[in-house]
Amino acid sequence: MTFTGTLLPYQPEAVDKMCERGRVLVAYDLGLGKTVLTIAAIERLMDNKKVKEPGLIICLSSLKYQWAGQIEKFTGGTSKALVIDGTPKKRAEQYAEAMDWRNTGIDYIILNYEQVVNDWDSIKDLPRGFVILDEATAIKSFKSKRSRAVKKLINAPYRFALTGTPIENGKPEELYSIMQFVDASVLGRFDIFDAAFIVRNSWGAPQYYRNLSTLHTKMKEASVRKAQKDPDVAPYLPDTIHKDPVKIVFDRACSKLYTRISQDLLSDLDEAQDLFGSNFNIMAHYGMESRRGGPEDEMRGKIMSKIGALKMLCSHPELLRSSAAKFKQMNGEGSAYVTELVDGGLLDSVNNSPKLDYLTQYVKDFLEQNQENKVVIFATYVDMLDKIAAALGPEQCRLYSGKLDAKTKEDNKVAFNNDPTVRVLISSDAGGYGVDLPAANMLVNYDLPWSSGTATQRNGRIKRASSTWPSIVIQDIVISGSVEERQWEALQQKSSIANAIMDGEGVDNDETKVSMSVGSLKAYLQSSNV
Repeated sequence: MTFTGTLLPYQPEAVDKMCERGRVLVAYDLGLGKTVLTIAAIERLMDNKKVKEPGLIICLSSLKYQWAGQIEKFTGGTSKALVIDGTPKKRAEQYAEAMDWRNTGIDYIILNYEQVVNDWDSIKDLPRGFVILDEATAIKSFKSKRSRAVKKLINAPYRFALTGTPIENGKPEELYSIMQFVDASVLGRFDIFDAAFIVRNSWGAPQYYRNLSTLHTKMKEASVRKAQKDPDVAPYLPDTIHKDPVKIVFDRACSKLYTRISQDLLSDLDEAQDLFGSNFNIMAHYGMESRRGGPEDEMRGKIMSKIGALKMLCSHPELLRSSAAKFKQMNGEGSAYVTELVDGGLLDSVNNSPKLDYLTQYVKDFLEQNQENKVVIFATYVDMLDKIAAALGPEQCRLYSGKLDAKTKEDNKVAFNNDPTVRVLISSDAGGYGVDLPAANMLVNYDLPWSSGTATQRNGRIKRASSTWPSIVIQDIVISGSVEERQWEALQQKSSIANAIMDGEGVDNDETKVSMSVGSLKAYLQSSNV
């Protein structure tokens, strides 16, 4: 057992702290080699007899074999990783192999988050010389079954949480949940944490966050942080040209339908304001437990059905028709509100997607500039992926989504990175986490996610230390004057909170206020012009 790789100059700092402190949040930005440096830390601990039994790596299901491959690569095959996978019978055999580690030679036991919940009776007795959480935002919701199950493993002497986006939605509560696993003593009791850093309204929803400089100081004790822009990191990454969003103008038919849906949304917002006040947070996830499922959540559901309709229209009117068709199949999918629009004939004259038209020409022009150019396109709606591929020419495109099996996704990723004839990868957010795409020199966000962490994860797929491109381009596309512009602004505000806490930048100013309130969205819709 010995690490055989070579660390980049900015990585040993993390390895040293992990070995010395034993409980660390590794918040290195995307593409900076968290997997490699973690293997280096564990191998050092094993070599020094600080870790004397196997440990657990808990990650996304799609990343289990990637972890196993990296362990083999960076230990020269001297350390043995066991991936827990397959049928219940197969997993039972694998758990037995892990329990017999003294004879089987197992050093790393790799499993996914769902297995911690579903296979707990088999996992609870496994050796745990260490526990590693990859993409640790998987436990950002501290009341979820997944979080509660994972936190039963906190008796491991070495605990490391890895994530480039420790605060995904601009909510320090998410960081608190992760730190409960890493070292609960750092942030203390939740009631004290809540009073110090969160200002809530009478409904229990966060209004804004405060004292972020103090929270930043607290976090430095048990975390290591490197950003892509840091002077000791930047030379190892391609330069990034993150262009201002391209703003597309709707055609007349799309604009007319957008206005109709906006009017319905404004009516819901008026009702919400009358019931709960102008500061009512549309996107709240941390309401008071006793009130979940009550009138507030019912109101949020009404509002989000209209926002969802607006976002689908911005992407492609066919998404609305597809949503209505799914709803009529009574399989739990689709939207009742959208079905009313379709059945009412409001989409009869709405056929074109100005955004798709723009994307098609934009990408084709970029590919023609250089035969080596490659593009990654992210879209929220899975149904959109095939439409984009058809517009660009399916022969040069590959897809990546949760609808594909693991082998097909991996094959498509490998083809994109290695086959010169495959020049476009079109992905849902299933490809936003842990998927390395260094072959690309342009990434296009066809639409935007709600989470700033997801946005960062998307963009990080092509900005990798393994990239051979001197520079890369990231381009967002939004419909001018639409809810997409408001969404883009909200993402910037959420990112500012994360930057304040993790990097100590821009702390304790008005940008820490929650942005998606009833009042703020009303004001935006009333002033916008689509």
